[in-house]
Amino acid sequence: MTDPIPLDHVLVHVHDRLARDDRVGELGLDVVAEGDTGVEIVVVRGSVSTDARKSGVVTVVREVLDAHDCSREVRDETEVPPAVAPPDDGGEAL
Repeated sequence: MTDPIPLDHVLVHVHDRLARDDRVGELGLDVVAEGDTGVEIVVVRGSVSTDARKSGVVTVVREVLDAHDCSREVRDETEVPPAVAPPDDGGEAL
C-alpha cells in the first residue's frame, strides 16, 4: 500500500488546474488548507473575471481532489470584482 499524497502536493495540482482549465482559467488564485489536521477544508480565494468562471471553481477543485482520493470540503471565497466604467475624459464623442 502506498502512502497518500500529502495535501500540500495535491493543492499544487489544484492551483495548476485552476489556471489551465477553461472553466476557470485564472492565475493568482490562493488555494490553502484550513482547519485542524484531519478535518482541513480546501479554501480558494482571489478574483475571477466572470460569474461563469466563479461557478467552475468548486467543480474543478473537486475533480482534482477526487483524482487524488482526497476527501476534503471545498469553500469558494473567490469574488468577481465589479465592472468599472472608463473615466469620462470630457472629450467629444466621435
